[in-house]
Amino acid sequence: MLVNNRNIYIALFWLILVTTFATYYGGVSSSSINPFALTEIQSVIIYELRLPKIFTAILVGACLTLSGHLFQILLSNPLAEPGLLGVSSFSSLFIILGAALFSFLNIRYDVFFLILSASLGAFLAVTIIFQLAKILGQYSSSALILSGISLTTFISALTSWLIFYSENDQLRTFNLWLLGSFEHVTYAQLLFISLVALICIVIAMYKSNDLNLLYLGDQNANLYGVKVNRLRKYMLIIASALAACAVALGGVIAFIGLLVPHATRMKFGHDNRFILPILIINGATCMIIIEWISRTSMYLQLPLGLVTATIGGPFFLLILFKHFKNQGL
Repeated sequence: MLVNNRNIYIALFWLILVTTFATYYGGVSSSSINPFALTEIQSVIIYELRLPKIFTAILVGACLTLSGHLFQILLSNPLAEPGLLGVSSFSSLFIILGAALFSFLNIRYDVFFLILSASLGAFLAVTIIFQLAKILGQYSSSALILSGISLTTFISALTSWLIFYSENDQLRTFNLWLLGSFEHVTYAQLLFISLVALICIVIAMYKSNDLNLLYLGDQNANLYGVKVNRLRKYMLIIASALAACAVALGGVIAFIGLLVPHATRMKFGHDNRFILPILIINGATCMIIIEWISRTSMYLQLPLGLVTATIGGPFFLLILFKHFKNQGL
């Protein structure tokens, strides 16, 4: 079993590696490229334009996928996802509010405050969702999803109004970012947010066995010594922080956190000790492909959120119908 697992990890690693080089070294020019003898233009294109995007795609895809998977386990809801729960929308709103405040105070809005703003928004969204779910029905699928969609719609509208009526030129540049974009990501942002995401990933893997016990239900997990309420609270913070990392880098990108975990679990099962690394690799690979589609499908680069919504929307409906059918609704 361990040998098979290792072979799968190696195969997936080579898949993401080949996809990366095929996507980002291909098409720089019609001639072949020697990585050790790049022209000045080729060097700028690869190291200043494409490599930041590939690293961002890997990080955003991994964070969204793992965040969605954790939300689905912790809320016992296969439809839970950062975008549908309103977590991404709240994060984006707080980032924009932070940018407006720091601009007014004439203070530099660096990456630390960027991720702090996004995280505060994500934590607030989860808190509100929990309170609404308790009122409407304890963590039921319909209550959570309807609450999340309502929050997402309201917060997205509020964010759009804020940008539309803003006289701050910096805020107006957030329009494209809100739809999903990897433009203007710096290596400093990547480094800091990568460290935050890595800490969250390590904690999630460390708690993978406890997460497995949640499949048995809260009461049975308690019998095995898992402090369910504490675990759920801490891991919701981790899931929210991962979503905040993704939003801080790439804006609001929906459905990655829903579709990739479902597809991965269908193929590799539900054992978190095994599938968490696969989820990370699959999410990164998927995001690389999405970025390539958005960059090459039209004369102008499409927003990433538009591509994921177009692809993910129909699959979300299929998952929704299947879930309600299983519940006899």
